[in-house]
Amino acid sequence: MKNILARGGIEFLAVLIGLSGSLWVDNSIKENEHKEQNRKILTRLYENMVSDSTDSVWNKNAYERAIRGSENVIKWCDSNPNVSMINDSIEKDISAMMIGVIFINNEEEYNALKNSGRMDLIDNEELIIKLHKYYTTLGFIKQIDALQVDYLFDKTIPFLQDYANAYHYDKDSKIYKTIPKINLIKLPNIQKLRFNASSKMYWQKYSYSMYTRLVKRVEEIRHLLRVELELEL
Repeated sequence: MKNILARGGIEFLAVLIGLSGSLWVDNSIKENEHKEQNRKILTRLYENMVSDSTDSVWNKNAYERAIRGSENVIKWCDSNPNVSMINDSIEKDISAMMIGVIFINNEEEYNALKNSGRMDLIDNEELIIKLHKYYTTLGFIKQIDALQVDYLFDKTIPFLQDYANAYHYDKDSKIYKTIPKINLIKLPNIQKLRFNASSKMYWQKYSYSMYTRLVKRVEEIRHLLRVELELEL
């Protein structure tokens, strides 16, 4: 009887050990699959960050030119201008004042990573924190960009269209990249023009500051992603 019990106990332990080993192997496989999936997502996220870096620098420089344009428009308005003072230079500055940008990025990979519930597979806690802050800040920046674009189309363009006969891209104007240039045919209402310039310049300076910090954040995240993915630094 004792031998039977002993043999039964051994068989039970063998089965238990076998099941435990099988579960450990299954869990290990699943864990490796999760890590591999995370690595693929992080790789695509890194590629997205490369694009974000280019776009954020483009927008930062656009706002820098917009600020300079608005400042020059205000100075021009304060000089008590007349129609004879309308020239290519002030048209370029007004066009720069009218700059409006949008930031288009791909958040699919970040959302996939966040929704997977496996952010814990990322070894670097600093990377997780910076990713969260980056995408939260980005949402706010997009809202500010949208407000300025809405102001451009709802206020500035309707105001200036009564004093111009064209607003189009001129490859020789060299305002900033593909920014269109306005062609004035008569003197605008100076008080309204100055108000537009001062109002836009306030938000342009704010956005320029935001994009300056964003460019730095993108660089930091790209570095952390290279470390996480063990890419060449």
